[in-house]
Amino acid sequence: MTTQPVSLKSVKDAILFVVAIITCIAGVIFWVQTASDEKIERIERDITTIQSDVKELQRNTNEILRVVGRLEGKIGN
Repeated sequence: MTTQPVSLKSVKDAILFVVAIITCIAGVIFWVQTASDEKIERIERDITTIQSDVKELQRNTNEILRVVGRLEGKIGN
């Protein structure tokens, strides 16, 4: 078996390739986290809006039931 000497250029190229792959993976991870954060914030805002709408509907429903109860009382008399 003969061993060929490893050139400095091939070592440099291998290290550069590994660093490029790690950088690419880190970029993808950062992008996914950022995209997820934006979606989560939007969903949280939507949930807050829906919760306030539901509370308003509950208040309106209670008011309607109160008025209907008064009308039934007046009709019954």
